[in-house]
Amino acid sequence: MPELAIQPRYTRSDPRGLFPVRTGLPELEHNRLAVFWRPLIDMADSPFAPLRLRAVPVLADRLADPAPGRWVWLSMIGVPGLRHQVLRHAGLDHYDCRDPRDLAEDLRSPRWNALLDAMARFAELDFAGRALVVFLLAQLSYPAAAVRLAGDVTPTGDPGHDRYAYEVIRVRARVPGQNAFASAAFREMASVQDDPRLVLAACFQGLGRVLRGNADPAEGEWFRRRGAAVAGLDDGWHTHLVRSRFHRAVGLLELTRGDRGGARRELRAALRHDAALAGRTGVDAVVAAENRRYLLELSVRIGGDDVRARCDELVAADPHCVEALLLAGDGYAAIGDYGGAARWYSAAGELGTGSGAVGWFRAAQCLEHVGDRGGALNAMGRCLELDHTAVEARDYLDGRR
Repeated sequence: MPELAIQPRYTRSDPRGLFPVRTGLPELEHNRLAVFWRPLIDMADSPFAPLRLRAVPVLADRLADPAPGRWVWLSMIGVPGLRHQVLRHAGLDHYDCRDPRDLAEDLRSPRWNALLDAMARFAELDFAGRALVVFLLAQLSYPAAAVRLAGDVTPTGDPGHDRYAYEVIRVRARVPGQNAFASAAFREMASVQDDPRLVLAACFQGLGRVLRGNADPAEGEWFRRRGAAVAGLDDGWHTHLVRSRFHRAVGLLELTRGDRGGARRELRAALRHDAALAGRTGVDAVVAAENRRYLLELSVRIGGDDVRARCDELVAADPHCVEALLLAGDGYAAIGDYGGAARWYSAAGELGTGSGAVGWFRAAQCLEHVGDRGGALNAMGRCLELDHTAVEARDYLDGRR
């Protein structure tokens, strides 16, 4: 995708500044933002939640009915601090806590209590059960609590243990400063493990660490070659899932190198494996939808003549995801459709959070491009409402820009 003609992010006057609390808003059941974020707030169902949160209630119910060897296969990991941002912007600050065990008892849902009970019994759970607890904590944006609970977990070569280690390490990678550790741990796993599917999964995760920009770029080529050399894979549903993820990660790697042709080739390979994921129900259906959504994201990033259609398809797949809406806005802005871009950026802003503030900031610039000064002023104001530290938004409203 071409470089945007707008400033993608604003400057914060205080990088560690707190997001403002919105006061006087309705309680949980009638709160506008809570409609979109309920799984993150109290693990309740919501058909309007972003895709990565839709499985939280279903997986939480598994805590009361554990089954040995039933692993989590979802890829998306919660953003650290996201729950904190949502609660401040929704005016539900009393739900905020640094550790899930600190939530007031009268605010705990049955699923929340089930999670706390599983945390208390963590050492008694099998590896799959522990992985489920770690994943749920990460989805609730508590990766640090998950890592503290799991302790120091590294690959050993044992398939069962390393499948659990895989979940812990990828959550640990979300803790600030842990990306390099995670890259090394996934490289070790890909080196010592005999399970070909787990090797390929480790390579997929290793590529993800490289793409986040905090690992040695040479690692990317190592993970690509190691993954491409994996043999002995079966034709099972989960194998197609992991192979699709690996090709997607390689496609993103090619894109960062400027090779759009290579990225398209990897996308086609990922889509071939993705086609084998259709027809499942329950959590597997969410896993398949998540994989398809990621491939749509890669397609938008690659760009091309039909970028509008692919942006619209991405939003249709995950209509209440801030990141999907921002990327759709980027796609429209990259081809000069600033009116369409402003629409998607504004929709992202309506969902709150720091990313929503970025959405309003980008929307304001697009509206300025099309000559809608009043709309731009409103969008900059909405940005500043979500993040009081936004320098450019404040300057714009003060008439200095």
